[in-house]
Amino acid sequence: MLKDTVVTALLSVALLLPASEALGKRYSQVAAVGDYAYEIEVGGTRDPVNETIIIENLGRKPLVNPRITVDGRYDWFDIPAMAAEITRGCVTDEEKALAIFGFIRTNIQHLSPPGDRENHNPVISMNVYGYGNCSFHATAFVSMCEAVGVGARVWEVWHHTVSEAFYNNAWHMLDSDIGLSYLMDDNRTIASVEQLWADQKVTEGLEEKANLSAWSGRNKAIYLLYDDVEGGNAYVSQDGIRQRGFRYFHDGYFCYVQHDYNDWTHLPRTMALTLRPDEKIIRNWKGGDKYYNHKAKKARFERTGGKEVLPIRYGDGRIVWTPDLRSEDFPLYLNRNFPPAYEVDDGQSPPVHVKFRQNDDYDVLTRTRWKVHSPYTIIGGRLKARVYRGGANKWDRLRALVYSPTGPISKNIWSAPEGETGVIDLEVDLDETLYPTGERGRHDYILEFLFSADRGNDPPTQTGIESVELVTDIQVAPNSLPALSRGRNIIRYRDETPGEHKVRITHIWRERSDNNPPSAPGGALYPPAGGKSRDLAPLFRWRKARDRDKGDKIANHWISISFDPQCRWPVATAMMKVTDSGKARWKLPAGWLNRDTTYYWKVKARDSRGAWGRWSAVYSFSTPE
Repeated sequence: MLKDTVVTALLSVALLLPASEALGKRYSQVAAVGDYAYEIEVGGTRDPVNETIIIENLGRKPLVNPRITVDGRYDWFDIPAMAAEITRGCVTDEEKALAIFGFIRTNIQHLSPPGDRENHNPVISMNVYGYGNCSFHATAFVSMCEAVGVGARVWEVWHHTVSEAFYNNAWHMLDSDIGLSYLMDDNRTIASVEQLWADQKVTEGLEEKANLSAWSGRNKAIYLLYDDVEGGNAYVSQDGIRQRGFRYFHDGYFCYVQHDYNDWTHLPRTMALTLRPDEKIIRNWKGGDKYYNHKAKKARFERTGGKEVLPIRYGDGRIVWTPDLRSEDFPLYLNRNFPPAYEVDDGQSPPVHVKFRQNDDYDVLTRTRWKVHSPYTIIGGRLKARVYRGGANKWDRLRALVYSPTGPISKNIWSAPEGETGVIDLEVDLDETLYPTGERGRHDYILEFLFSADRGNDPPTQTGIESVELVTDIQVAPNSLPALSRGRNIIRYRDETPGEHKVRITHIWRERSDNNPPSAPGGALYPPAGGKSRDLAPLFRWRKARDRDKGDKIANHWISISFDPQCRWPVATAMMKVTDSGKARWKLPAGWLNRDTTYYWKVKARDSRGAWGRWSAVYSFSTPE
């Protein structure tokens, strides 16, 4: 149930938050049930910079699969959940395919892939990375289509990978990587790969002889600009002007349906996560210096200077476990094979210690295994602990190791200094041990302490652990995080923990009042709303948008023309057009519109400082008979 009132608390989250947090806003909400709603009002003149979202388990039960949505968005737990959100309100297979095309185009950046082949699975590509080249766009598109019952397949063409969807009893090529489709001569049907292939076969290798696939300006990609979450590091991936296209036939090169990605695409992946008592997950919209295979990517960038080598919009985070070793439930979360003894059971200290002391006849070391699982790819970490070693004889031993099935890894990361006894504080950087590289991302590892106490010590001594803080660094795709917008936000928190429990959710953001975006354009002038165009190449005109900021001007417009009454996607990719003009008009080239047909259009404006305003209302018009 949505609460009528919400309680805001300024709470201290001391660990590893962005430095800019001090300039921002913070809202914390405590929930005691597995389905809880609350509201956050965000001020400013435009959408905020979202910075951090934290979920903390404050109770003594495991917190199973916590997730957050904002205004019904960002439930990307698995492929069915994502596909349902993307296609919400869609009825036909065509609508579903076009909605998925637009979603993939805007949420996976066309950049050098991370190197993790699990990125072919959209749960990973959407939640963990958010960037990759053509094949990753194609496999994500196909997976989403299949999840809502739309036939889809991946094609390899000349130096490129594309996807097709099956609707209206035919195949249609939708290239979400470039943001491109090819319209047939009927100005209604999107061409298939085989139709494009046949078109190019008769060209004698000359682009100007191709009909559907010529670089003629008829088919251009949708404008697409990449930037980070603060609007910086901008890179125009598709300018909407440059003529785009790929050869589907070239010197006998064979196009074929690709199945080799299936083993990765169909991996059973979800965002399942369990937070133990005293564990939290911190996710940041803007990442730091670490990301998948970052050393190799930075070296390549130094050599080539290629803008597409490095990720532009990526996030990071941490899973932090600082368990209470004296709690009654703590033993439930460690191993039962060669286990330690616990102060909570026998009253001895340190809180975790040797159960059976060792000598030459009994040489089995006590071990504690601290398992870490993350649905996000692990990119590093840190261990901080206080341990105790009561003696320095033969069987007074203490060391720490890390294991991981990915790699695989089996590495000693710390040993007690020779001869040192008493309390020992240790801090170990795990970045090199857990360095993210190879064809599969790491999602699991085990920290193991091995220790023993010499049975011959007189008086008897102990060896064990006083405290542990285990930090696991993760990579996060920021577009998947539950972002707040300016105005009223309805947040819904859910988990699968039965009964009463306790969780705290903290949102951190920065409100922005530095720029008032332009207003939505005020109305259609021509073609008149609900009226008729005099010809098939109208000069679209609309009432000017306004900008409240002194000195700001309207610098650009974006117009979209559609068959859809909601104008959710364009007739063709070239009909979702940035006009590159501050004038409230745009001339549609001849050849796009059919006679006696109803179309829908909308437009929005951008100011001279780069801020886009809201879309106008959707206007309809019909063409002459």
